[in-house]
Amino acid sequence: MSTSSSQESLPVAPPRPLQGDGVVHEIQWSDALPWWLLFRAAGHAFAPTVILLAALGALATWGGWSLCDQLDLFAGQTLAAVSTPAAASLPATGISDPALQEWLARWLPGPAATLMQLVAVPFRPSATLAEMAGALVRIAWFVAVWSIFGTAIARCVGLKLAGEEALGLTGALWFGSRKWLAAFNSVAFVLAGILALSVPGAILGLLMRSDWGLAFAGAIWPLVLAGAVVLSILAVGVVAGWPLMVGAVGVERGDSFQAISTAFSYLYQRPLHYIFYGLIALAVSLPALAAASLFATATSTLALWAASLGMGHDRTVAVLDGLHAAGGAAPWGIQALGFWTRGLEAILGSFGWGYFWAIATAAYMLLRRDVDGTELDEVVVDELPGESA
Repeated sequence: MSTSSSQESLPVAPPRPLQGDGVVHEIQWSDALPWWLLFRAAGHAFAPTVILLAALGALATWGGWSLCDQLDLFAGQTLAAVSTPAAASLPATGISDPALQEWLARWLPGPAATLMQLVAVPFRPSATLAEMAGALVRIAWFVAVWSIFGTAIARCVGLKLAGEEALGLTGALWFGSRKWLAAFNSVAFVLAGILALSVPGAILGLLMRSDWGLAFAGAIWPLVLAGAVVLSILAVGVVAGWPLMVGAVGVERGDSFQAISTAFSYLYQRPLHYIFYGLIALAVSLPALAAASLFATATSTLALWAASLGMGHDRTVAVLDGLHAAGGAAPWGIQALGFWTRGLEAILGSFGWGYFWAIATAAYMLLRRDVDGTELDEVVVDELPGESA
């Protein structure tokens, strides 16, 4: 009995912690470096389905803008020639600030810089009504086209990033054709709000046609500037947040209002995160675009090299001279070779659009994790009829 009591009174030593070997056996990159998802998305941009969707979108964009050129819908401005669907060039309208023009040309890819210039035209105070109308028509066509193909690419990339089975070309087009209106209306609703909020300013502008009205406007201009803050929030939000809206539709299968609310929430709650992801995407785009260009050049060069083994040196030189010569005087065979070569360059050159929407999808999923705490592998997978085709 005493032995038992004495044993109970003995102090109990605390358990010794388990000693590991000091070696890290596994790293969860999704937790340690969540922005690594951007590199994965860049890799998925090389998928054949994504490249074909981007090529179709670039072709449709080029066709619509070419029609605008034929209809002369951008009067008073010098338009940049849209030579190929791969270039997807936008009108070189320019922003009134030369310093901003130079910054855009230096730091952004060509299509992105000219797109920003085009978007600035309707909001430029000195723009004419014809210029505004022409720019809005082009922007509306661009948004409509990429509401289809951008949503389809976002769906494909979102499923791949979540570890789900990716859609084929038919299934992706089906999804984009069914959900494009949600992505398009997300821009249309915000622009409608901007237009409604600008009505008081337009009324004030009518008064500013006279000297006394201009003096009155000068007296209350601080109030006008305060009200314009709301317009700035909406304008910046729709321009910078539209890729997130398309990503929201592709990943969540949501409607326009959900896309608007999530995009504005993520953009303004985590602006530094958004900028950081954008800088990473811009850095990754350089080797990615270089790889796509190298692949296109190697493909066309090796095709001619293989044919040159049978043609001989003199005939090969004549064909190459015909391909590089300008005008339609070359034989039909050389013109056909040039057509197919340019077609290959157009398809692979449109890789930039696929890369953009793939990165936008990854950025949406990262910002969703930052703000809402949603895991990166969560994607709504309910299928529409025919989506699994």
